[in-house]
Amino acid sequence: MKSIYNNEKEEFNIENLISSINRLKPDSKPNWGVMNCSQMLKHCNRQAKLYCNEYKTSYKSFFLANTLGKIHLFYLKYIIQYDINKYKKNSRGLSFLNTSNIENIDFVEEKNKLIKRLKFVYNFEPEYISTPIHGKVRNETFKKNIFVHVKYHLNQFNAL
Repeated sequence: MKSIYNNEKEEFNIENLISSINRLKPDSKPNWGVMNCSQMLKHCNRQAKLYCNEYKTSYKSFFLANTLGKIHLFYLKYIIQYDINKYKKNSRGLSFLNTSNIENIDFVEEKNKLIKRLKFVYNFEPEYISTPIHGKVRNETFKKNIFVHVKYHLNQFNAL
């Protein structure tokens, strides 16, 4: 399977990512973790929505984004270099992003929302965005963090 990045500059290929999402089935089984496929889609939607500043955040979130978030971003960029195979499996994230206890999630709705959100991110043009997770980031970093997070979970469900 080809990477979602189609050249040495790691230019994003949205068609490959959407194709991978469309390979998912409601009963797709994960290689690791406790989320089912619908919960994973909802989790990815929440993370992307948060990263796109679509939730209200507090001063505490601002502080954390500009301290711990910068450390996390450094880890992603320079330690594991966005390699999804190097990212720890079953690592703890923000409690808000935990969807493993939610039942009766509409698989098709979450899949369609994720595809729509990824298209929005793909077409995002401003040079910078201030995110509640990593603070102010460049356009390329903004896109890459969302795309790689989704890619990580698609790999979890053998969809890549």
